[in-house]
Amino acid sequence: MRNRRSIAAALLAVLLAMGLVSGARAEEGTVNPWSFEITPYLWLPEVQGTIRIRDETANLNVTFNDVFDLLGAGNLFAAGGHAEVRYDRFSFFLDAFGGTVRPTATVTTGNLVQRTATADVVTNWSFFEFGPTYRVLQWPMDDAGRPITLDALVGGRLMYFYDSLTIDGSGGRFNRYANASSTWVDPFVGGRFAVPVWGDLDVVFRGDIGGFGAGSELAWNVIGGLQYILPWQPGGAQTSLVAVWKTLSFDYESDRQVTSNLTFSGPAFGLSFHF
Repeated sequence: MRNRRSIAAALLAVLLAMGLVSGARAEEGTVNPWSFEITPYLWLPEVQGTIRIRDETANLNVTFNDVFDLLGAGNLFAAGGHAEVRYDRFSFFLDAFGGTVRPTATVTTGNLVQRTATADVVTNWSFFEFGPTYRVLQWPMDDAGRPITLDALVGGRLMYFYDSLTIDGSGGRFNRYANASSTWVDPFVGGRFAVPVWGDLDVVFRGDIGGFGAGSELAWNVIGGLQYILPWQPGGAQTSLVAVWKTLSFDYESDRQVTSNLTFSGPAFGLSFHF
């Protein structure tokens, strides 16, 4: 944990330093092809699908009503950050996200003789996205206002899950406990665009598809919403408020009889800093 914090702090310091250099060069009147972006964000997803650990299968159905109840009880948390460095038409992004949810679920337990019970479920997850992008379209090309942009992207998504099921059978006749962790990487391809629509308001969208049997059998991710340019510039950074709807779905099965077929979907809110 200490190493992760040190790496994150070092990355943030480097990006901030490069952003300050970028701003200084811009003030000197030179054309600077470098730009940087940092966006911390929160995500409040519904969670739908199934988790199977050996002979136990939990059916998750965390709706928005459950989301706010779990938040109030401290049983749901999800947050992350996006960092990107760009040179001319090329950029490289890193997106780190983690969360936990602890709902009560209906469980089917047993192999030859199946029974239905309730279980306390704990699901901890971490996602790390990384990869390059290429700006296919920027119109208009000059600096008169914000342009319409279209980027192609490829990358990988490192997925880590820890799941546990504490099963309470009827009358205590078949109380059981199961837990497992899984780690895999999903390659993906996709694209994104931004379109100014009115004043300082932009429509933003990103979509990608991946897995292809390398990790998940199939995984897809869609993000769409609005970005509003704010009037204040702390430290010379252009800031914007981002409000989007994000959906991530995947179907994964490991050799250790662990299956995760889940869809996370809900609103996400972030504050973006552009240098």
